[in-house]
Amino acid sequence: SRRAVPCAVLVALAGCAAAPGSPRVAAGPADAVVAPVADYHQHLMSPALVELWGERVLPPVELPEALDRVLRERERVAGTSGAGELYTEDARMVELSPWSANWIGGQDAIRDLISRVRPGSRMVPNGFGIDGSSAYVAASVFRGEGPSARNVANILFVLRRDPDGSWRIAAESGSIKPPGITAPVTADQLVVRLDEAGIRQAVVLSGAYAFGSLEAPPGADEYARVRAENDWTAEQVARYPDRLIGFCAFNPVKEYAVAELERCAGTLRLRGLKLHLGNSGVDVRNPAHVEQLRRVFRAANRLRLAITIHLRTPDPSYGREHSLIFLGQVLPQAPEVPVQVAHLAGTGPGYGSDEALAPLAEAVAAGDPRTRNLYFDLATNVTPTISAESARLIARRIRQIGTERILFGSDLDPATSPRQEWGTFRGMIPLTDAEFRAIADNRLPYLPGSARTVRPQGSILDSMLTFRK
Repeated sequence: SRRAVPCAVLVALAGCAAAPGSPRVAAGPADAVVAPVADYHQHLMSPALVELWGERVLPPVELPEALDRVLRERERVAGTSGAGELYTEDARMVELSPWSANWIGGQDAIRDLISRVRPGSRMVPNGFGIDGSSAYVAASVFRGEGPSARNVANILFVLRRDPDGSWRIAAESGSIKPPGITAPVTADQLVVRLDEAGIRQAVVLSGAYAFGSLEAPPGADEYARVRAENDWTAEQVARYPDRLIGFCAFNPVKEYAVAELERCAGTLRLRGLKLHLGNSGVDVRNPAHVEQLRRVFRAANRLRLAITIHLRTPDPSYGREHSLIFLGQVLPQAPEVPVQVAHLAGTGPGYGSDEALAPLAEAVAAGDPRTRNLYFDLATNVTPTISAESARLIARRIRQIGTERILFGSDLDPATSPRQEWGTFRGMIPLTDAEFRAIADNRLPYLPGSARTVRPQGSILDSMLTFRK
């Protein structure tokens, strides 16, 4: 294909091209490849979370024969040059890929594009409508058969009926669907992924906040669901006490927040707290919400529980003002425990919240005492398609903050792994080998045991790419 970016997902190994404009990479010395001590941003997926967050597909519908014939013909012509007559002369199609969503027009351009599409997909209709000589069909695109089949894209077709009664496609648009969670992810599975990366330990962040989120179905049993999810996380990490560190979670503006925090610190013996302001609908410009956050931070400090906070809020204007409120009013309430700002103060995948990170980085660089125990993870911020400009900006912020405050995290993403995330970070960000080693060696005080892990010579990642100045 024109852009061989998927190769870079495979740990940025030699021979794979990065996205146009991304930093160039060259092979680094094998002895410089050091695995992180820990993955500081990981999740498991309980059966309850799979039910809440898992991949959803609308039920199929039966199409009228004439419309179904168009859909089957569209399946058949994939990878061939026979698509032209299936489309109207003025047809438009979105050039759908992970890197492009450009419109193209005309039968010749569409024929050329479809000839390069991988054949073998099934289109399952889940909606349609007919209005005179116009119609639409919504369809989910699947690859594979049986239980292993995966919904890889969703497409909307707009059709027009010719005078002879046949239907043709006048417009085609859609979206590629990233891999979804379809089954629980357990501690046993996570440890296998850590072993593959040479990573000794991981911080497992409970997803219990989801049951008090804006997306959760309402119900009187909300707190029971939150408790059950934190219980499940505690049970899972207890299977590997020397390797997994559990953090509880909840919506911080709920009335049960502090009570649940105390239960997690006592009965469940969890070591920290995960807060997700965006998922919880927290507005830091709302004084009542800020006071609730302050109350939770004070309780965590009293209980000596570390905090990981997804700082980004649902506010579309999220940026500098929000970070300054956090820095001035919330962070000082927990001066004695590590506070980890997730995703470099943004979200992921990608890096797009520098306005929010900047005031925090500036405060750290200025020696602001409020930032004495402030750390940052870069989970999902560095992708194989990151631009050279963003890569340089991330490197500049890392140096401004100091490598001793930067934590590796990979998050739970079925499309990648801790090994791949560490390789992508090393391959795409212009830091020195010494800086990568410093980040890899960072140990927060709640980690049990010791030790940095050096990857054995001769492993597949000995050929990992690193940016060379």
